[in-house]
Amino acid sequence: MKDLWPIIAAVVILLASASVIYIAKKNGGELPKPSPSPSPAVAVQLTADKQPKVAMQFDAKGNYVTVSISNLFADQLEYNLIYDATVKGNQIQTGVNASTSVKGKSTYSQKQLLGSESSGKFTYHTNIKNAVMELTLRDESRSSVFSASYPFEVTPGKSSELKAN
Repeated sequence: MKDLWPIIAAVVILLASASVIYIAKKNGGELPKPSPSPSPAVAVQLTADKQPKVAMQFDAKGNYVTVSISNLFADQLEYNLIYDATVKGNQIQTGVNASTSVKGKSTYSQKQLLGSESSGKFTYHTNIKNAVMELTLRDESRSSVFSASYPFEVTPGKSSELKAN
């Protein structure tokens, strides 16, 4: 049986070579070209008149912010508020986020804690610097139709409209 393995290997190689030559001759001397796989559809981005307007209203202590977004033309809204802050005496990069369905809605408003809560105990983020809101809107197929970054400053007791970078 040991003596048969080289013969079997040679036959397999010969058959594979013959198949390649046969296919090449059948296609006019050329090997078949691989067909590209279809690429996913690219979502059309929102035109300028359909882009959202973003505003923030901070409470008197700067512990909470109400995020308001109007002029919505999307099915899903996602945002991250990312910033440097002091948390329990340590300076860290942290933030908060939200994700929700806004299908059929033209406005969104949500009061957001700038900190964390566990079992009724609150830890507020302080000395917030280098703050940015990253906003993404998605269509019903979850493709992004709008994405922008909005820098902001925590201004206790005040509101401001944000402009995208």
